[in-house]
Amino acid sequence: MSKKKKVKGLRTETMGVKRRDVPIEDDPYWNIASDDYGYVDVHRIGRYASKFERLEELHPEWVYALMDGFPTFYCVLGVEHDASDEQIEAAYERKLKFSSYPDELIEDAFDALSSPRLRKQYDELLVAFEYITKSMLPSERKELVKKHHASISTEKEYLRMGEIMDRYRDYILLYMRGMPDLYEIAGLAKNAKAGDIKRKCRAGTELLKRIGTILSDTASREEYDFVLSFIAKYTERDILKGRNKNRKKWKRMDRRIFEKIILTALNEPGAIMEYLQRRDEILNNNQDWVQYLPPGNDTFLSVLGLDEGSLQLHHNTDKREVERVIRERYRQLEKTPQVNLAYSVLKNSSLREDYLWLLENREMLNSLQEVLSADADNGHRGFGFGEEGAEMPSLEEIREALNQLINEGERRGERGVPPEIREFLDNILALKEEAMEAQRRIKGRSKK
Repeated sequence: MSKKKKVKGLRTETMGVKRRDVPIEDDPYWNIASDDYGYVDVHRIGRYASKFERLEELHPEWVYALMDGFPTFYCVLGVEHDASDEQIEAAYERKLKFSSYPDELIEDAFDALSSPRLRKQYDELLVAFEYITKSMLPSERKELVKKHHASISTEKEYLRMGEIMDRYRDYILLYMRGMPDLYEIAGLAKNAKAGDIKRKCRAGTELLKRIGTILSDTASREEYDFVLSFIAKYTERDILKGRNKNRKKWKRMDRRIFEKIILTALNEPGAIMEYLQRRDEILNNNQDWVQYLPPGNDTFLSVLGLDEGSLQLHHNTDKREVERVIRERYRQLEKTPQVNLAYSVLKNSSLREDYLWLLENREMLNSLQEVLSADADNGHRGFGFGEEGAEMPSLEEIREALNQLINEGERRGERGVPPEIREFLDNILALKEEAMEAQRRIKGRSKK
C-alpha cells in the first residue's frame, strides 16, 4: 500500500476537495479535520507539516489568514477554482469597493489567484492546512470553526448590503447625518403590525403614505429593517455618536423641506447626490453667482426687475419669447456691472436654466448643506462601515504635550509625576486600546 493511501482523507496533492453543493460564499474549499480525529500527533502527518512550514516561510500572510479563521482566497473573492483572469479581476475590484474583509486580505487573494504559480502553491497550502488541523486539539479546531463561521456570516451581510446599497444610498447618507428613521417619522413602534401602520399612514402626508407603503409590505419592511440593523452593527461608535448630535439639525428644519428631502431619498435613489453634485458644478463654474443667491437680498431676476413668477421662465417652451422679455427689461435699465452680469446669465438658455434651478431648489439645497456640512461628518469618510477607529497622535505630539505638562508641574514646585501626566497617559492608553479594538473588530487583523 502506498503512503498516499495510508494517510486517511487524502484526495489530491494539489487541491482540497470542494464540498458538494456548497455555494462559494460558504467557502466550499475550506476543509478541516472532523471531531472524529480527536488529536493526531504532528509526526504522523510529517510531510504535510513540512510542506506547511515551507509555505509559511514563503507566504506567512497566507498561513496567518487561514489560522486566524479567515475563509480561503476563493471565498474572499467569491470565485470558483476554475475562474478566469477576467472573473478574478472583476471580483477583486468589486470586493475592494465594499467588503468586510481587510484590504490586505483582498490584495493577497488577488495576487495569489491571478498567478498560476502562486495559485498552485496556495492550493498545496489548503491540502496541508487540512492535515495540520488534525494535529490540533478539538477545542482549537472548534475555535477555528467559530472564527471562520463568524467571518463568513459577516461577509454575507456585507454582500447583501452591497446588493441593496444603491437603493438606499441617499437614505443612508442622510441617516448617518442624524435623519430620524421611518418609524420615528411616522410615530410607529418598531414592532407595529402592518394593519396599524396602514391605518396610521394612509390619511397622512405624501411622505407618511410612502412610509406606510414600505413598512406595511413584509419584504420591503424586512429589507429596511436589515439596513437599520446593518448600520447599528457595523458603524463605528464615534460616527453613531456624531449622528445623534446632528439630530437637532433635522428638528430645526422646515417640515415641508424635511419631507421633500426624505421623499426624494426614498423615491429617487441617487437623486440627492446628483442635486449636490449639480449645485457644486454650477457654483464652481460660476463663483460670481453666489452673492445673487439667497440668503442674499438680490437675485439676477430682481436686478433686471423681473418678479418671482419669472422662476418659471425655463419651463416656457417658447425660448424666443423668454429672451425677448429679458432683452426688453435690459434695454430699459442703466448698464451697471450688476445689470450686465444678470443679463449675460439670463439671456443664455443654458446658464439661465442652471441659475433658475438653483433658485427653485435653494431651500432644499441649503438644508442639505447644513446637515451635510463639514462639522456634521466629524471628519469621517463615506458611510463609516469598516473604517479604522480613532486616529492615534504621533510620537512628536505626545512628547511635546508631556514636556509642556512637566514644565508646568516644575513651575508649581511639584515633585514626581504630575497628576496631569498620569491623566494624559491614561487617556493615551485608552485611545490606543480603543483603536486596537476597532481594528480587531473591523479589520480582523493588523498589517503584517
